Order: sequence, then structure tokens, then C-alpha cells
Amino acid sequence: MGIVIDCVAIGEELMKEILEETEALKAKGIVPGIATLLVGDDFGAKMYRGQVEKFCQEAGWNYFNENPPADITEAEVIEIVKKLNANPEVSGILPLRPFPEHISDSAVINSIDVNKDIDCFHPFNMGKLALGEPTFPPATPSAVIEILDRYARQYENVEPKDFYEGAEVVVVGHSNIVGKPVAFLMLNRNATTTVCHVFTSMKGNLEKHTKGADVLVVAAGKPDLIGPDQVKEGAIVVDVGINRVKVLDENGNPVLNEKGKPMTKTVGDVSFDKVKDMVKAITPVPGGVGAVTNRMLMKNALRACKIQHGLE
Repeated sequence: MGIVIDCVAIGEELMKEILEETEALKAKGIVPGIATLLVGDDFGAKMYRGQVEKFCQEAGWNYFNENPPADITEAEVIEIVKKLNANPEVSGILPLRPFPEHISDSAVINSIDVNKDIDCFHPFNMGKLALGEPTFPPATPSAVIEILDRYARQYENVEPKDFYEGAEVVVVGHSNIVGKPVAFLMLNRNATTTVCHVFTSMKGNLEKHTKGADVLVVAAGKPDLIGPDQVKEGAIVVDVGINRVKVLDENGNPVLNEKGKPMTKTVGDVSFDKVKDMVKAITPVPGGVGAVTNRMLMKNALRACKIQHGLE
């Protein structure tokens, strides 16, 4: 069996580092802070908001919750963003999507101060990422890199620079949130980077690319998309997917709970049990990339705080 990378442990190590940096800032009279902006009551966004609040409390940070009703106007949302931009206790602003249909994502994102855009949504920061000069690389793609950096040092006994340079990296998924930024981060580290997506699969070419990957990053949002036939023996697999699926019995029938409803479980995009014995290393789901993502968001907020106070 390949190495199952302990992403929870990586997240805990990062949190210790964040707490040390926080104490150093507090000694200077500076307290970092994050503001979330949730318009309405989307369930997934509320769950993420709760995680951000929890981590801010754990670190002793300021936390601000802006949660206007779904019928608020776009102009009123932008006024909230401007207020957060001007608040010195807010180091970073995190817009939680989806927004209601009458509110433009780009209008809200473009109104965020680029030095408070801690998840790299603003075109200015995304452009810097593409140029290899990121201020705030997006949290989930950064988590992928952080996991691989620490894997390289701990298990392959090489510096990340040597780990990435020339490596065949294949990214499955080309979203603006994960796939494209991961590809930029890999290219910036001189990896030979290929991006595949649904249209690659529609042409029947997905396996041709994934089978050649030394490092395979999967972020397509489709359970069991990648099985043993799509993975090279000895590859390193990072599964970013998070999917809820029904629990099935040995006959393929749904398993019911005590209320007679189908039970569900969280899985990734990779068929973990079928792939784990043929790879060199793999991240699990749950307990994988997600365990590191929020800490990377906090690291970005720390950097934003330092920039705003002239410390970086």
C-alpha cells in the first residue's frame, strides 16, 4: 500500500506556526482578523463560514460576520465591502458564494481591496498568480502545494524545488477556483504541467494524460472519476474532490438509516480503495486537502495583516 498522507497532521502543524506568528504580531499590538460575507443562507456557505469562525476563535483573531438577507441589492453589498475595506481590524475579506442571481460575483469581488483579497478572487491577484508573483495564492490550490512540499521533504528527502522541476504533473479539472490556479502554481515551480477537463474526457483522451502523471491532482467534483486504469504505478495522487454519495450494500442497494432514508458518505474523485495499493502516495477523503485549506487561508490573512501594517 502507498503512503496515505496525513493531511490532518499537516493542518495541525500549520496551526502551530500560525499561532506563533499571531503571538509575535500581538506583541506589537496587532491582531489579525477575517470578515466573511454571506448573502442569504446557502447551506454549504454557512458550513464554511462556521469553520472560518472556529479557526479565528482558536487563533484569538478578530472575526466579523456580514450576513445580509438574500434580497439585498448589489449596491448595498458593495457598500458592505467598502466598509470592510476601511476597517483596520479586518485583515482579509472572504466572500462566500454562491450569491443570489441578482448580485454579480465580479461586481462584488472587484470591489474588494486587493490587499484584503485573501483567497485570490480579484483579477489583479489572479493575474499576479499567473505571472508567478502571487501575493495571496488561493487557499485550496495552496493546500495542494503545501501537502506536496511537506511530503517531498519527509518521505522523498528532497527539497520541493527538486521535487517539482521537470515532474510530469497532470491536473484534472480547470475551474477558476482550483484547477487553473493549481496549474499556475505547478508551472511556477517548473513542473511539466497538463490540464485535463470534461472535454478531454468527452474525446476519450483522459486516460492518455493521467497515466503519464508523476503527480496527479484531481479536482473535478465527480466521484470515482479516477480508478486504477487512469493512474500510473507509483504516482503521487492528490484528491481535491468532495462528494456526497449513497452508501451501498454488497448487492449495490442503498443502505437505509433508522428513519428509512438512504445513508450517505463523503468520497473524493479518486476510487481510493482501488488505487491506494498501486500508488506511491495518496491523500484521503475526508481528512485530506480540506484539512489544510483553511489554514492556508489563515496564512494569507497573516500576510495581509503584515502588508497592511508595513511589516512586509
